[in-house]
Amino acid sequence: MKVAIVGAGFTGCLLANFLDSERMDISIFEKSRGCGGRASTKQTDWGQCDLGASIVPAHKADFIDFMQDLCDQNIVSQWPQKIFVSNQKTDIHQPLENFVSDAKHFVFNSKMNAACRHWIKKANLHTNHLISQIRFIVDKGWQLKSNDVWQTALFDKVVLTAPWPQTQALIEQSELPIKRPDASQSWTSCWSIGLKLNHLVANNIDLVYLNDQFIQTLVRDSGKPLRPHVMHSEAAGQSEIWVAQLANVLSDDLGKSGREKAISIAINSFCELFDLSDTSVSNSYAHYWRYAKPCIGQQSLGILSQQEYGLYVGGDWSFGATIESAHEAALALSQAIITGE
Repeated sequence: MKVAIVGAGFTGCLLANFLDSERMDISIFEKSRGCGGRASTKQTDWGQCDLGASIVPAHKADFIDFMQDLCDQNIVSQWPQKIFVSNQKTDIHQPLENFVSDAKHFVFNSKMNAACRHWIKKANLHTNHLISQIRFIVDKGWQLKSNDVWQTALFDKVVLTAPWPQTQALIEQSELPIKRPDASQSWTSCWSIGLKLNHLVANNIDLVYLNDQFIQTLVRDSGKPLRPHVMHSEAAGQSEIWVAQLANVLSDDLGKSGREKAISIAINSFCELFDLSDTSVSNSYAHYWRYAKPCIGQQSLGILSQQEYGLYVGGDWSFGATIESAHEAALALSQAIITGE
């Protein structure tokens, strides 16, 4: 059986891994240069930083077991041990507080998309392939239009795992009477900023959640397990890399054209939090995630399928907006494909 997966994010890559045991011929089509989706890693001349999903909270027992198994394979590490929260609500500087959570927190070793490469090693990965249309040919199967050219390959089943706004457009263009969810789902954006510091900030702080502030999450990216050494000059001494994810509402307001403003806000907010001069930041890199996650309060759409045509639809947005929900979606999709239900 030939299966085409559109999207090489966590859902698509995990799905390929789950289907591999069924000896299916899996092809994955990804619009960017590599796998990982919204868990990508940026390589710069001053170091690397995870600009997408930067941490993996695990709440449910089955997902904790899954991540623990990856720990045993040295693919994942439980990190960090201590988490802080900033509840800055006045002009008076407030100290960071310990963040208490029932979840276990993990990161992927080396880089956040490293596991995706591991999961798809037996699949056929086609990068730089933007799928703009799909069509079903009776008695033949599915055909995909990539970079405005219809591909010659035909597939028995197609799985769409891209963010819902992109997937919805593909479904509507398929010209098939496919049942769509009753609920709509709007998405919000996020500016993610990598910051290189020319000195160490704090040895005991790796992750900070910030409430009602310009930045929503701060991660000391270079402190993650098995990360490469940060590039620095002898004059600069020890350096480290942090990733700041701006608040979603602020990111929506700034839009894709707000790169310089986003970087300025990230640097100023970071330095204010740790009482640093803005000259402490020597380098920065910004990425705009247009479809970061569904807006707060949006209804999860679940898994969609049209068995008679062999079309399946799902992603992290099916059950939430996290890597944990991507795992749940990949399991549900694989079960539906294998059982034909």
